[in-house]
Amino acid sequence: MNPILATSTQANLLYVLGGGFVLLGSYFFGRLVTFFFPKNPLVRKGKKDKSKSEQDL
Repeated sequence: MNPILATSTQANLLYVLGGGFVLLGSYFFGRLVTFFFPKNPLVRKGKKDKSKSEQDL
């Protein structure tokens, strides 16, 4: 039976590179979401909404 996680240097390098690409992709996907939905309060509060809420207090 083959082991699930290989322990060679090449396999470890592939795991590290794969994890790095996942993190990099999630970062750019988050930037893309904030670009298309800048005023969504679940993503980020807009500047106008923030200044309005401070004036109401």
